[in-house]
Amino acid sequence: MASKKLLITARSFGKVDPAHIARLQEEGFTVIESRESPAMDTRQLEGILPGIETWVVSGYRIDDAVLSKSVQMRLIIKHGIGVDNIDIPAATRRNILVMNTPQVNPLAVADLAVTLLMSFTRRIVEAHQNVISGKWSQFLGIGVHGKTLGIIGLGQIGLAVADRAKGFGMSLMGFDPYVGTQVRAQRDDIEVVDLETLLQKSDFISLNVPLSEETIGLIGRTALQQMKTTAVVVNTSRGRIVDEDAMYEVLRDKGIAGYATDVFENEPPVGSPLLTLSNVLCTSHIGWYTQESMKLLGDQVVDSILAVYNGETPGNILNPEVASRVSPDFWQFG
Repeated sequence: MASKKLLITARSFGKVDPAHIARLQEEGFTVIESRESPAMDTRQLEGILPGIETWVVSGYRIDDAVLSKSVQMRLIIKHGIGVDNIDIPAATRRNILVMNTPQVNPLAVADLAVTLLMSFTRRIVEAHQNVISGKWSQFLGIGVHGKTLGIIGLGQIGLAVADRAKGFGMSLMGFDPYVGTQVRAQRDDIEVVDLETLLQKSDFISLNVPLSEETIGLIGRTALQQMKTTAVVVNTSRGRIVDEDAMYEVLRDKGIAGYATDVFENEPPVGSPLLTLSNVLCTSHIGWYTQESMKLLGDQVVDSILAVYNGETPGNILNPEVASRVSPDFWQFG
């Protein structure tokens, strides 16, 4: 029978909207919070794990060693889309369901992608710091009208970026090996091309692909060398899609104009050489972090957990074979 002990390490779940935690408590869950942060006590967390049955996680690395301590664990749900921090095969071997919350707000991430681009090209941060320091200098920016934006990844977020860029009068070029043909048939405002053509011809490049074995290091030395020296890369996807060592060297040597990123290979990026460069603009992985997005994510987490405990098999279970192996009686509260 279910123990009702639920661990929250996700940084934001239940903070923006406390009603999410309240709803779980009303349904009989004992909620334990140990929020992910650079200063979190991982030894204390490991001491908690043996009695936990459901885990709401953000970026904490859940590998087989962690799962071996989670003897009562039956459900792990990601507060977000990407599950590269969760060893799903290991969880499956241990009959642990893994879920994510795929219905994120693509508009929020697209908003940030274009905001980063415009902030970089118009040197907004420099101008702000200049004014509040008591000065009144002018900063020569770069116009975007008539320039080409290359969008790598033409899913919901990539297409939302395209819509916003079109409003600024930019020409649109896109690459996606999976949905490129479909986008070409449906949208005549996006020129779907191969990756090499996009890299060579784009003035600005927006990265909007999920992290996978195919996309790790996608933007490495070879890709960067194909770009214009005036190119600006915007990354609101995952840090590991960019080879950060190669990016640092190219930016340092002025091989491209700039890198505006919301994500890093290691977060927070303490000691990253990228942070020493003036042609880097960065934010703290806030692409999805709006009030509206957080409510949507939280709703999905709660709804998904309750659906499983009610004997349902929601579509966001990433290893549904586990559901068929676990007795329905297990999810009933005793």
